Amino acid sequence: MKNLVIALMAVLISISAASAYNYITEKQTIFYNPQKSIWTLMPETEDDIQITNKSFIGSGGFCEYYYQDGKLAIGPEINVGFVHDGEFIGINSQELKFYKYTYQNKKFVPELLTQEEIQKLYPEYKIIKISEFKNNEITINKKFFEKINVLLLNDTEQSFYKYTYEPASVNPDYIKPFIHISHPGKITFSHYGEDTKESPALKIRVKNKL
Repeated sequence: MKNLVIALMAVLISISAASAYNYITEKQTIFYNPQKSIWTLMPETEDDIQITNKSFIGSGGFCEYYYQDGKLAIGPEINVGFVHDGEFIGINSQELKFYKYTYQNKKFVPELLTQEEIQKLYPEYKIIKISEFKNNEITINKKFFEKINVLLLNDTEQSFYKYTYEPASVNPDYIKPFIHISHPGKITFSHYGEDTKESPALKIRVKNKL
């Protein structure tokens, strides 16, 4: 019974891994302290810069953040974002890219996170870069009954706008860089099932190994 409980806990942890951070919700306000150069969920001083998350129909699922005067501060370039250790992290789910936002010359500027920075945020994930695919395919070996969390990181100029997974169950959180693998087989990441020069499908082959 004890082993069963431990196994169930491991499954729950793997499923919720991509949701380990509290994503900023619509109409939620976050704060930037220019003196300390840190982001917070609550204001620290009267001089903190406030920006509010707003989503609009036709935005393609992207978030936009606005100053109090209604001017655009950030976006549309990320789908979800969260504040962690004084930084504002944004995920472009469509392009499989991660950003942090700094304040330069009185405006917020996105900077791509390095693989090392992303790995620190998601230590339970195996990062696979798009450039590692050969002829749009890659093979992942895992042990029998092993569950693997994979983070796809786009280090190319290729776009993955409106790509989805087959089977869809490997991406339960719908944040596309994150995949949860528990069975051998083939995972296809494609644009409406297409596999063309303009929209090549990515294939991940999962094999059990002793």
